[in-house]
Amino acid sequence: MKKYKILSLLLVGLVGCVGIEQYPTNSYSDAEFWKYEDNCIAALYLGYNQYWSADRYFGNNILSDDVYGSRHTTSSTEVVTGLSNTNNGRYRDEWKECYQELRTIHTALDNQDHMVLAPEVKTRVVAELRLLRAVTYMRLTTWFGDVPFLTSNPTLPETKTLKRTSADYIKQFIHSELEEVSHILPKNTELAAAENGRVTCGTAVALNARAYLLDNDFENCARECVKLIKGTQYGTYALEKNYKDLFVSGHYGPESIMTLEFAYEGGVDNIKRSWDTGKRTPKSLSGLSEIVDFSPTQELVDCFRKTDGTVAADADYEDRDLRFYATIAYNGCTIELPAARSLAVIGTEGTGKGTYTCWTNPVDEKVAQDTYDKNLNDSYNGSHNRTLTGYYNIKNYVANTIGSGGGSYKPLIELRYADVLLMYAESMYETGNMSQEVWNETILPLRQRAGFSSSYCAYPGDNGDLRQAIRDERRAELALEGRRCFDIRRWALLDNPSLKSTGAAYLITRATGAPFLDDGSNIQCPSPYNMKYWFPIPQYDRDINHNLTQNPGW
Repeated sequence: MKKYKILSLLLVGLVGCVGIEQYPTNSYSDAEFWKYEDNCIAALYLGYNQYWSADRYFGNNILSDDVYGSRHTTSSTEVVTGLSNTNNGRYRDEWKECYQELRTIHTALDNQDHMVLAPEVKTRVVAELRLLRAVTYMRLTTWFGDVPFLTSNPTLPETKTLKRTSADYIKQFIHSELEEVSHILPKNTELAAAENGRVTCGTAVALNARAYLLDNDFENCARECVKLIKGTQYGTYALEKNYKDLFVSGHYGPESIMTLEFAYEGGVDNIKRSWDTGKRTPKSLSGLSEIVDFSPTQELVDCFRKTDGTVAADADYEDRDLRFYATIAYNGCTIELPAARSLAVIGTEGTGKGTYTCWTNPVDEKVAQDTYDKNLNDSYNGSHNRTLTGYYNIKNYVANTIGSGGGSYKPLIELRYADVLLMYAESMYETGNMSQEVWNETILPLRQRAGFSSSYCAYPGDNGDLRQAIRDERRAELALEGRRCFDIRRWALLDNPSLKSTGAAYLITRATGAPFLDDGSNIQCPSPYNMKYWFPIPQYDRDINHNLTQNPGW
């Protein structure tokens, strides 16, 4: 996949730099462009490139209580502090990226009759494009509600008159499309190694389950999950044996259902497509003074229990849930240095080599500097280019994938089998069908993989809050994978916890974007769950198209 994926970047000038209100004027003739198979496949992979980004994968965490964003003002921090308006870049980018993706997809679909491809190849390509379109509409309706709905590219005059279509109508389209393509796309077991990263029939089923979950439609969500859990018609999936391997080497393993692909160094024409590690990982690893926009909160750390199931003290990092060590860089942890970087950090094998101890507590870091003459810079120092909470992200950090500029070309897992198990567990509980059998199929293997004791792995039955247990499991299992913000929105959680994390003054209200204000003790939410559930329609687009009504409250 990667060859064509890189080639697809060359098509950006063709269809990639336009939004809903623009129309390309520099395209090849249909008859000439689409008669070449490489061009058809490259157009498909441009759709893959555009459907989601690392910025959204990581950035969505800032819109939750798992991450505190930098005190430096960004479009995301404006959202979580309640200071955003309809011109905010987070809203504009979300809208623009989605409609650019739709234009790319529709450019290909509108020309499918011109594609000179073998029938079976064309059928698969069209099904993949339809799946990507469904995902894009899922993204739009989740954030904006009613949006303009298109199944082909509009003319330029039409883009200025489009009205919003009911989200319910669009969601029916999403479910129908995903159901249909699930009977067309190949199984994951039928993919050649060169096709790793392409969507499958299992991807369509899992995405359909996710779409139902986002609406708390638990009955239909459970129905889709069963297809992957209890049979092989839509592929064969299983949990990765070692949790950490998912984010180091197992991105095409048995658990992977959908990935975000990134181009390796030295690819075609030496093009590299990577994601930035420096804004999230310990500063010693970046060697740069860039802003840390991604500091895990103490609340997230607290969700990783001791292996006997008890809640750990804030700074007790011993004998925890194994997922914790694959997710959070904490005071005193050991980190591998990237061989491709020229870093001043003294590791176990010399300067910039081997491993080093990450000190996020300034007292401990000072001791290390004085004792071992090490130049470390990971602890909080009052600025926005250090951790503000005492923690960094380490999930998806793979030292040998980081280039000299600090970018990683490691693929990111967007959807995996553990999420299917968690969706199924929640759906069965919410429909009154939770049982020991369901627990043993879902939560039990996740806890066993996390290293918990047999007593904590056992089905609790009526002894305890099963709903909370399932939600807690979901938070720990999928931590920092961009899903938490969607969960707390659909759960409409309004409980306002105290904020333990150092230096943090704000958190999101779980849905509204209203600020939690730090009064010195607890974080208080000044407004109830209100009309700002949806992102606003960007003002730029409303200025062009006066038929676009605004969401309530903006």
